[in-house]
Amino acid sequence: MFRAVATCVLLSAAALVIVPPEHASAPVQISYRADLATMTRTASFQVLAPAALPRSWTPVNSGVAVGGANGAGTATWRLSFATPSGTFAALEETNAKAAPFIRRMTNSGTIQPPVTINGRSWTPSVTAARDQRSLATTTTGGVTLVVTGNASAAQLRTLAAALRPAS
Repeated sequence: MFRAVATCVLLSAAALVIVPPEHASAPVQISYRADLATMTRTASFQVLAPAALPRSWTPVNSGVAVGGANGAGTATWRLSFATPSGTFAALEETNAKAAPFIRRMTNSGTIQPPVTINGRSWTPSVTAARDQRSLATTTTGGVTLVVTGNASAAQLRTLAAALRPAS
């Protein structure tokens, strides 16, 4: 009896290792509408959100933090996407102090020459040890935007270019 149970357990374990779960091959899409509504209602600034991303970009994570690590009176939104190539790109948006926020979100990336996207100047950075690329900018109203991830520089520019004021 023990041998039969042990054989069943071993065969089951082998099947789990050999046949990956269905969800392992595709990211799970989420809706970020509730977080966008919360951020728009809570933030003391004009929130920007992606408005023109291709359908092949899949939102996979979203979260809003009020106060917390960024300090009292701050509102922060993180929105992550799986890109068509299977990499990830995230928007980090806050009214926290720009320099420490950018340093934290870019993992102290090495700054590259500025780029202009839709008339806005962005500071690119690269953190090679983490295969991370980032774009950062701060608006005249003191809102800091960081677009970051292991997506290509072109894909990060696509996300940055898609940002529009949320209504």
